[in-house]
Amino acid sequence: MKVGVQTFTIRKAQKKNIEKAYIPLINLGILDYEVARIKFNKKNALLLKSLIEKYNINIESIQVKPKYVFNHKDEIVEFCKIVNCDKVVISMLPFKCILGKQHKFYEFISTLDKTYTLYQNDGITLAYHHHNWEYVRLNNNKTKMEELISKTNKINFIFDTYWTVKSSYDPIKQIYDFNDRLLGIHLRDLTLYKKGLKVLSKDCEIGKGIIDFKKVVENANNVGCKYFVIEQKSKTPLKSIKESYQYLKDNNFLER
Repeated sequence: MKVGVQTFTIRKAQKKNIEKAYIPLINLGILDYEVARIKFNKKNALLLKSLIEKYNINIESIQVKPKYVFNHKDEIVEFCKIVNCDKVVISMLPFKCILGKQHKFYEFISTLDKTYTLYQNDGITLAYHHHNWEYVRLNNNKTKMEELISKTNKINFIFDTYWTVKSSYDPIKQIYDFNDRLLGIHLRDLTLYKKGLKVLSKDCEIGKGIIDFKKVVENANNVGCKYFVIEQKSKTPLKSIKESYQYLKDNNFLER
């Protein structure tokens, strides 16, 4: 499989200097990226284009805040055309859907397929990336995730292994819930630790936690998942990426 990096992982280095943030990863042999946490303007698009030409990297997708996806479509499409990217990912639920009344959530759902079609008209596939908020139950006893899937037909999904397992949901079942609308996967492992009498969780390098990535990848491939990216909230991002990438390499996950 083709494995890249989700640039949330290197967000601090990327904020200082995009090229310098990418070079250590390129030197590891990582050439595929889901770009997040930058301004999606022409200046940054041209900068990434220069890296594409110089290092042969590939911008697999970009992850964009929901407000920007809905209100700045022309700028996003221009960015995608410059960097030869055909996938845009809505980064999260709008805060009004997390903190507000339930009708705000259903209003959001009603816009997804329409927005998908608008982007599709420009040759771009639109997807939605979840966290743990989507596993909260609504008044009808269904989860927000269940409603996101059942009340839409077109929007694709980006599956985050960490948030699913953290929410005590079966990651394999989640893959088949998405089925052929599963576009990509954020590979994030989860480890448990004690704090006093409590057992808490945090993300960690792939292979150091409790998630069975062999099963995840096999089943994701069964439904036609298009790409996989490493993501982690780490104090030592380059070290963490290197360890995760090496684990995938050692266990014969990598195609490129």
